[in-house]
Amino acid sequence: MLQHCYSQLEKGESMHLRKRGKRWECRFSFKGALFTRSFTKKENGQRWAHKTIAELEAGTYVDRDKLFSMQLKDLLLLYFDHAKTQTKRPQNLKYTIDMLCKTSIGKSYLPQVDGVKLSNFKNEMLETRSAATVRKYLLLISRAITVGQKELGVPIFNNPVKQVTLPKEPAHRDRVLTETERLGLYKACENNPIYFMRSFVELLFETLCRRGELLDLRFEDINFADKTALIRITKNGKPIKIGLSVRDIEIIKSIPRNVSGELFITNGTNWFEKCFKRAVANAGLKDFTAHDLRHCGATFLAEQGWSTQELMAQGGWSSAEMVKKYSNISSKHLAKRLRIIRS
Repeated sequence: MLQHCYSQLEKGESMHLRKRGKRWECRFSFKGALFTRSFTKKENGQRWAHKTIAELEAGTYVDRDKLFSMQLKDLLLLYFDHAKTQTKRPQNLKYTIDMLCKTSIGKSYLPQVDGVKLSNFKNEMLETRSAATVRKYLLLISRAITVGQKELGVPIFNNPVKQVTLPKEPAHRDRVLTETERLGLYKACENNPIYFMRSFVELLFETLCRRGELLDLRFEDINFADKTALIRITKNGKPIKIGLSVRDIEIIKSIPRNVSGELFITNGTNWFEKCFKRAVANAGLKDFTAHDLRHCGATFLAEQGWSTQELMAQGGWSSAEMVKKYSNISSKHLAKRLRIIRS
């Protein structure tokens, strides 16, 4: 039996099975790594050696001792250290990971993180969070497990997230404010804990910028003479230049300069969300997000006669299909255009 174990090891490596007191100690090396474990029965040690060697050669071996000492939150933090220099907004990733670390799933040891436990986590989260947010959480856990396994040496073989049915992606939103609603939202933003909320919301509508793009904007990125702004960090990773209206320039000039050089300084994404929701509620609006202002702005410009190419350039969209999703021209506008054409 021992000879069979020797034959599966590389030349020069050894294996020993000996009795020490009332227990049998099995020890062998594999590609320079030492493996040892004790058993009450000799045959148990032999079975363990056979099984471990087979797993090592197949590349499916899992160090169970190490696995049982690591919680999911440890893996998530390892993943953050690995990914923070590769992501556009590491502070947002850190916020999400810190939140997950505090949950029951985050405090679970890796062998306990299975499809059932993840499914329970999903259902618990869906009680207080949107399907899109819960989907993001699960995909982040899945990505951390995959990277941990392939690049960080974490001894985990299967990805249990694959056993869970992800919440469906929400249908594309087409929430567009009327002019009265939009002006009401601007007014509600004036009495807000974030002093620049009105300026920020107006610029979201005017420029078609994403929230993160606007938060990353610096005064040095503004060319007041050309009335343009350089968006350095976009969703697709490519910087773009956008046009600024006279009103945009007025808003930007009204923003107090600060040492950091940033147009807007916040206490984090979560704080901004809370303050924006307060403004939305004070304006008497329902089911409206900051991202919806991008829809509103695109629709407004489309109704003013902007071409698809112009909208793609201003909004940073890579295809005409995306522009169609974001610009929802109203039936009232179409009827008005028809009246002009046929009058």
